[in-house]
Amino acid sequence: MEKDLLKNRVLLIFYFVLIIIITSFNNIYFLTALIPLFILISNKDFFKILKKTVFSLIFFNLIVSVSYIIMSVMNNKDWREYIILINLRVFDATFLTFLLASKVNLFRAVSSSKNFSFLLLLSYSQIIMYKRNYENFRYSFRSRNLIRPDKKQMYNFIRSTFIFFFNKSIHNSKEISLAMKSRCFNND
Repeated sequence: MEKDLLKNRVLLIFYFVLIIIITSFNNIYFLTALIPLFILISNKDFFKILKKTVFSLIFFNLIVSVSYIIMSVMNNKDWREYIILINLRVFDATFLTFLLASKVNLFRAVSSSKNFSFLLLLSYSQIIMYKRNYENFRYSFRSRNLIRPDKKQMYNFIRSTFIFFFNKSIHNSKEISLAMKSRCFNND
């Protein structure tokens, strides 16, 4: 039992150190060299974690990369090295985060600190709530459309869902801020 607790804490500290290293180094070769290390550490879960990583990054990184390329071309600047660097950095950090989530029980890792336990519980409950709301929206949309929806219906669904989550985030941030202040987390 103590061994498991120690393992979780050591892996969490290792994660934070690696994140600092990933965000500090501007060397493409170093960031590329981390990928075989991740393959080794993730072992049989590599392709599952790779799929999650690529799926979660493709939309965001595509928008950021294309925007940066357009701005660089308009200003006659070279963009290739920076785009490779930033995408490698984001890939490494995201893969490492998914790897941590698969190997570490975060609740056990922070169990000795009441503050960290509270913040983790707060974050986790928000994630579960948003996931459940998204699933409910998706199921309700499917049940209301017997035939495949057209593009306009899909856009309206996405827009409405986005507006709901945006408003919910603003409301929840106010509530969480008040809850944290009532537990002496304010630094004012």
